[in-house]
Amino acid sequence: MPATIAAPPPPLMPSPASTLKGAKPGLIHVLAIGGAHQLPHIVPVACELERRHPGTVTIFVPKPGDARAVRDLAAGMGLPLPALVEMRLPKALNAITPGFLRKLARLLYWSPVLRDAELILCAERTSTILPRLWKECPPLVHIPHGAGDRAVGFEKRFELFDHVIVSGAKDRDRLLEAGLVTPENCTAAGPIKLAAMLRTGIDRAPLFANARKTILYNPHFTKKLNSFDAFARKLIEAVVRDGRYNLVVAPHVRMASRWSAAHRREWEALAVPGQVIVDLGSPRCNDMTYTCGADLYIGDVSSQVYEFLIRPRPCLFVNAHDAQWRDCEDYAMWHFGDVIAADADPIAAIDQAFADHRAYVAWQKERMRYSIGGLDWKPDGTPFIAGEDPIRFAADIVARAAGLQPAAA
Repeated sequence: MPATIAAPPPPLMPSPASTLKGAKPGLIHVLAIGGAHQLPHIVPVACELERRHPGTVTIFVPKPGDARAVRDLAAGMGLPLPALVEMRLPKALNAITPGFLRKLARLLYWSPVLRDAELILCAERTSTILPRLWKECPPLVHIPHGAGDRAVGFEKRFELFDHVIVSGAKDRDRLLEAGLVTPENCTAAGPIKLAAMLRTGIDRAPLFANARKTILYNPHFTKKLNSFDAFARKLIEAVVRDGRYNLVVAPHVRMASRWSAAHRREWEALAVPGQVIVDLGSPRCNDMTYTCGADLYIGDVSSQVYEFLIRPRPCLFVNAHDAQWRDCEDYAMWHFGDVIAADADPIAAIDQAFADHRAYVAWQKERMRYSIGGLDWKPDGTPFIAGEDPIRFAADIVARAAGLQPAAA
């Protein structure tokens, strides 16, 4: 059983005017400010660095809920918890700052502390404001969250990082082809989130107490690309009416993050005990509970399909915007399964996706190996990571960039 952290959590609020550096050389600041869905991609590396170099790592989070999630991740892996700092804003500044600007406001307000490090590690790209803000910025190292194909995952801000650590050759090759990185400053270290989940086990309790196959519907939050408005309610009604399948509706956690309480209740009321789960942002949306527990994936452009396919299974994609996808890298994931229009019969499409899956298995495995470094399968289909552990590999890169000596594994 993984070890837990018995010591009380460290204080969360030093003053932005203070310094966290001084006695400890090689201080590493980890910006965990992009939301709970990004934490599993970066916190394992921060905890591994803290294990090797105690007292050198500080994780910055925007709110107490993120601090709790960091503690839970560290405890689940049995790794030491780095220092945690909650990036609170003064009440007056917080009151006048719109919600969509608070991440940027925190970066600017806390910049005197953030810059006082040998290295900054982040999982989002708003933090690239820092090298544009400061004449002398510590090296900025980026671990993107997920292995998706959308164009936004290969954008100009990558040029501002000193090193980029991706999960596989697919993303490295595309970044290189776009001229956004160099061979020297981009490393395919393997899937950090998956490596962390494999340490604690990916077997999950059944999502439903029945023998029906379970469908996961996982639309992205980006309105101009997703299928939610056109397909979600129709899918729920069809599954309930047909009665042969279970359904989990678990959109990207950012979709409902700014919904009103009434709007959330409206959608949550569509859940059916024993057959339909509507989850608008619980921890189970991020910890692979649904991607490991479902039998078929329905989505549009979410990178979570790459988490689902750690075990090859049927996929179905909803083209709600008449995307010209066949020869477009931004929709490469749509070759994992059938693609339907939003006005298609959901049940007929689900039945067909199960029937067609054999035709996609070889491509799913080939593309997953290319996308997720080291991924392979045992004869019984259990996934594993061959070769070097991605968490330790990424920690090696960060430690070297911060001027720390390699530590024994």
